[in-house]
Amino acid sequence: MEKSRLRAHIRNNTFYNDYNDIHESLFCSGWSFLKSLRNRAARKPTSLHEWVISEPVLLTTHAPVVTWIGHATFLVQMNGLNILTDPIFGAASFLFPRMLPPGIVIEKLPNIDYILISHNHPDHFDATSLQALMARNPGVKILVPMGDKYWFEKRGYKQAQEFDWWQTITCGSVTFTFCPAHHWSRRGIFDTNKSLWGSWMISGSQHIYFAGDTAYGKHFMQIQNEFGAIQTALMPIGPCEPDEHMRRTHVDATQAGQAFLELEAHNFIPMHWGTFAFGKDAFIEPIKRIDTWWQSNVADINKKLHVLPAGKRLEL
Repeated sequence: MEKSRLRAHIRNNTFYNDYNDIHESLFCSGWSFLKSLRNRAARKPTSLHEWVISEPVLLTTHAPVVTWIGHATFLVQMNGLNILTDPIFGAASFLFPRMLPPGIVIEKLPNIDYILISHNHPDHFDATSLQALMARNPGVKILVPMGDKYWFEKRGYKQAQEFDWWQTITCGSVTFTFCPAHHWSRRGIFDTNKSLWGSWMISGSQHIYFAGDTAYGKHFMQIQNEFGAIQTALMPIGPCEPDEHMRRTHVDATQAGQAFLELEAHNFIPMHWGTFAFGKDAFIEPIKRIDTWWQSNVADINKKLHVLPAGKRLEL
């Protein structure tokens, strides 16, 4: 298995998805960005009450529980640990305010033991949110892709650890594995792909897969081969449009569905939709697409689609 694993390619201190990667990301990102600024008002939700729920927050639990906070931010609680993924609790930028408020505000979170970062784009690696979380949780451990530890060390934070694909760390009865994804990275002007990107498997009483940002690729089958039965997949489903540019770095709803089948997972929880007006999608479009795809492609009664409002807690 070791020899057949996907590896992140690096040359001249720059990461690539594969040796044929030509770094179209800057162009795609810029073009999609310009299109996303058009008609944003028409893409906001018409009613917030059905998409944001306020529920009591569990301080801790042994049984696995997942709460969608918004975008790619989840509170995952398992085996007595509280875990946050890609935390962002405010705007992505002044051009991209939140359309959905966070389902849990930082002040109401339980004590956080681990923060998992998939890559360093600001909507997944939000400096304001991270600094607030570190201040409230001085003992929190932050797991980041290769190349991102320096950001924390520069700010005097010593408890960040960085990972290459397939590297693991275990805390008690929970193991975190950094897994492949097909994406890219950048925070400044001159640091494109100077740090890695990926996804995370959280393994305790069951496997919970957090896909991060990713295009469709062969890594989903490899992840399933590594872990076998995956109980729950937290999968991005947007932006869906403009498709010709988004598909190079993001799965749309139907591609996320196909990846879910290849992962052989049982629960599908959508993310990366509705929180920010990225792409050209109407607010509800990614949910409509995954629901349509699901009705046509998933006949297995053991598989379930869980469309969670922000703040909704799901006990697995």
